[in-house]
Amino acid sequence: MTLVIRATAAVSVLSLIACSEPAPPPPPAGVVVDTVRIEPYQARSVYVGRLVARDDVTIRASVSGYLQERRFVEGEQVEAGDVLYVIDPAEYAAALAIARADLAAAKANQNNAERNYRRGLELLPKGAISQVEMDNLTALKLDADARIEAAQAQVKAAEVNLGFTTIKAPISGRIGRSQVSPGDLVGPSSGDLTTLVSIDPIEALFQVSEATYIDQISQRVTANPSVDDLQGVEVTLELADGLEYPEVGQIDYFGNRIDATTGTMEARARIPNPYGLLVPGQYVRVTLQDTALEEGLFVPLAAVQADQQGAFVLVVSDQNTVQRNNLQLGERVDDMVLVTDGLAAGDRVIVRGLQQVRPGMPVVITATVGSTADEGN
Repeated sequence: MTLVIRATAAVSVLSLIACSEPAPPPPPAGVVVDTVRIEPYQARSVYVGRLVARDDVTIRASVSGYLQERRFVEGEQVEAGDVLYVIDPAEYAAALAIARADLAAAKANQNNAERNYRRGLELLPKGAISQVEMDNLTALKLDADARIEAAQAQVKAAEVNLGFTTIKAPISGRIGRSQVSPGDLVGPSSGDLTTLVSIDPIEALFQVSEATYIDQISQRVTANPSVDDLQGVEVTLELADGLEYPEVGQIDYFGNRIDATTGTMEARARIPNPYGLLVPGQYVRVTLQDTALEEGLFVPLAAVQADQQGAFVLVVSDQNTVQRNNLQLGERVDDMVLVTDGLAAGDRVIVRGLQQVRPGMPVVITATVGSTADEGN
């Protein structure tokens, strides 16, 4: 019995000794990394913009009268000089006829005054008329000359008013809905008859933040930016449904100041619109892309994380431990993102296995994206 008790005690002691020994450390986690590298790219920035017509014209009547004709189809393209409306011209044609008759009478009166004046010049030296009579003849001649000018002005005004009875398109563009119909009484106080907007080219207005302007735009231009400085910047549009518009435009205007309330500068791009697919009022995404190649550090999007401190990546150090690098990021290009601060070329960033590691932990690199070994696997 004593031997059994001693044997049992010995087993208990050995068990306690085995439990008191520390457990072996877990093996380092395996991760897949990618190498930060310098690559060429085309600088690009995206803004929200709104399309506006280059020319937006309100059509109104300059003279009063009853509308006789409307010669356009609403919503269709019209050319500069096309007749849009015709106002009853009878009243203005009659006024022109009266003005021309008054001009003819004024010319007849002028001829008579001119003859009497010349006759007086002949008779005055002979003493056949007095100086007072000669002064009267001179005054009559000057009055007749003035009446001619007044009559000519009346004819011109009547011709202008008669011309206003035919309302023509001042520009080429798309005509809007007519607010009046034949038979309506129209005039200067009757408001807009319709509107006309130019379609090709069309313009996109957008706001560039002050920081973006300084960081991106001003790098490409001189101290006093002009349109010529921006010839290398292509402008493309993305419509509301995600469709990319095929035509490429150019910037043709930058504002001359930063708006103090919004901290932005107005910019404008001119976009070809030969088929009229774009219409004023549309909201679009405006992409500016420099045609010149630049170089920058790129990191895979799969490696980038974010928290309250901002964007960061986990990097494998030379000692094969994990460290956190906070980043300043630029634009996205496909599945890569430009890094402006926080990494150097050659740094190894973790792209797979991120959930298993944290800063300070040792790791084992199981594969490097893009390497020959990885491709073989």
